[in-house]
Amino acid sequence: MVVNPVAGKDIRRLVAHGSVFGNREKINYTIRILLGFDQITTGPIKLIYMPDPYELVETVIDEVGKSLKNIEFEKAPIPVFGDEADTIHFTQFIAKKPKFAALVVLGGDGTNRLVARYSRKIPLFSISAGTNNVFADNIEPTILGMALGYFMNGWVEEKQVLEQKKILRIFQNNTEKGVALVDVVLLDKKEIGARAVWDSSLVKLVVVTQTDSMKTGLSTIVDRVIKISSQDSYGGYVFPDRSGRMVGVPIAPGLVQKIGVGEWGYLQENQSFPINHTDGIIALDGERELPVRTGENWTVLLDRNGPVKASIKQIMEQVR
Repeated sequence: MVVNPVAGKDIRRLVAHGSVFGNREKINYTIRILLGFDQITTGPIKLIYMPDPYELVETVIDEVGKSLKNIEFEKAPIPVFGDEADTIHFTQFIAKKPKFAALVVLGGDGTNRLVARYSRKIPLFSISAGTNNVFADNIEPTILGMALGYFMNGWVEEKQVLEQKKILRIFQNNTEKGVALVDVVLLDKKEIGARAVWDSSLVKLVVVTQTDSMKTGLSTIVDRVIKISSQDSYGGYVFPDRSGRMVGVPIAPGLVQKIGVGEWGYLQENQSFPINHTDGIIALDGERELPVRTGENWTVLLDRNGPVKASIKQIMEQVR
């Protein structure tokens, strides 16, 4: 289990109207996941969790641990830095173990992106605790816990409830530098600065694995032009252009900006798409990550062999 204490607290709480997903709420979510799970699972389960500076899971254990009859807790033996390194080190530790049946991720798309890069084929049960979440599910935690219990009991057909997701791989001179689950965005900006992106005028290119008209974020720029589901074999891209057709885009909660749509198209499986720019920043799933400099060769590739994600809806429908 990954409970990310940093998720849901970025600058979009200042420049837009995103809600703060505080640590107390993450504790409450975790309690509801585990209570739902414990009342469904039929056998003893070892739960290894990611440590964090706030001891979120330890607080959960103190509050409800005695009532959880089927769960044995174990803290992963990794160093704690209080940043994304914790998620990376934890997932790398888990990926080396042969018998893990599932990874529960309480965080946003950024957290899931870090997990997905190292999770191999361990099924992800992802619940939203961030801002602009397309990959992570926005559902009641109790239901996720129940679905996890049914899955662990073997009461569902795995091939019907697990989906291999698309992923965008970012390369510099044929060396992989990062991945994105939802979108890769090129920004006309030289400094990384605040990691979250909220100024659409800086956006020079958006490449996506999928779109969702019911979500917010930079991927909705592409959604205003083409519809791409998570099951489709292709992705898509848009080059914003102020002289193009203007569309309203919900960049963040309460923040709608007008963006001109220029060239757009589809990105096919294993197609390598060039990122041509003098200087800029590449953002992965809404977070600024990678500086791009003149003369560097950057490309994006759509890979259908991404992380494996559990469909909570399909699990719950199968156990009727």
